[in-house]
Amino acid sequence: MILISTGCNSVDLMCGAVRDDLARCGLPVESLDCARVDYATLSALQARMDHGVCEPVSDDNAVDPRLCALAGWACPESPIPATGSATTLHPLVFVGGIDDSAVFDWNANILAAVRDAGGEAHHVSVAPWQPTAERTADLAASLVALHRSLPGRKLNLVCYAVAGLDCRYLVSPAGLYANDAPSRAKMLELIASITTISTPHRGTRVADAAILALQTSTVTDVLTTFLGVVAPDTIPDDATLIRTLRGLTVDALADFNLRIVDEPRIPLQSFAGISTPSGRLRDADKVAIAAGCVDTDGRPVFFTHPDSVDALNPLLLVAAPFSHTARDSRDLVVTTPSDGMIALASARWGQFRGCLGADHYDVIGQIGNRTRDPLTGFDARSFYIWLAADLAARGL
Repeated sequence: MILISTGCNSVDLMCGAVRDDLARCGLPVESLDCARVDYATLSALQARMDHGVCEPVSDDNAVDPRLCALAGWACPESPIPATGSATTLHPLVFVGGIDDSAVFDWNANILAAVRDAGGEAHHVSVAPWQPTAERTADLAASLVALHRSLPGRKLNLVCYAVAGLDCRYLVSPAGLYANDAPSRAKMLELIASITTISTPHRGTRVADAAILALQTSTVTDVLTTFLGVVAPDTIPDDATLIRTLRGLTVDALADFNLRIVDEPRIPLQSFAGISTPSGRLRDADKVAIAAGCVDTDGRPVFFTHPDSVDALNPLLLVAAPFSHTARDSRDLVVTTPSDGMIALASARWGQFRGCLGADHYDVIGQIGNRTRDPLTGFDARSFYIWLAADLAARGL
């Protein structure tokens, strides 16, 4: 029991304020057991979060243990393996998603963490909401400009979501430089490796659903409903947007993959995110994860703690039902776990390295994540330090 003079109503109000702040910080919780701490502690926790930022919640990337007690979270340690040196031979270049808003582009904390660990990290964004060919042309220009400041170095591209398609198109024999062999040769000299994160290599049914919705709804309504974002100023006209979405459908990516074969001289690896609406695993989920979260060599790799799984950001709940269907490597239509936007079967490409216990936004440290996940322990900063160390160990 809480023995205070302010009365139960004050406790309830403070408890509600803490709950609202947690939701703003990307840590939604249905209810808090505010009887687990005294009023002074509750008030102090709320005051720490009531400054428009969420950094005061964290201590060494961990959620405050008092909040873990209030919410009944396990708040485990990070499941990311211990790393060696994050100093790669070539710098990491983080390539943004379909636009540069918070939900589709890298949390700057990730780049800072890689740098703090001794790595070199850069960031480029790509022309928003455009088809792959147009985005890739913009990406190429950005990489050439960046490389001018890095003479004698190559670039390890880390490509999020649709950027993974751009990165593949950049180096494929039938891609951006299909009719310009000298320019393609110069670009190949710049790229050391490609890593894709939650990329719809085999398309996503979310794109199909969004196209259908555009027939009766505005762009703003569709993007708000399916992606959880208000349509930014960078959204093109309806015709261009529909062309972009059509390029992300399962059928369109089947045709894309027949043409855009990989460049064998550039290592290409991929990771997929896994999340569920409830943050709980059904028996069927466990079977599907065991079957799908195995690397190219057949070893199970899932960056989470046993029997723990990420809970979807509420913004993904509308898209999630459409996200599980894709074609697999045999070109068969299958249903697999997803990150709320991209199916595991679609994200697997090249050398598949495993699954992350994270949804489509968590994999890039969004929206504004500053702590380890209280359910899984996943922390994007720790993962990308691990990735840098892994690339370094491979001489990249």
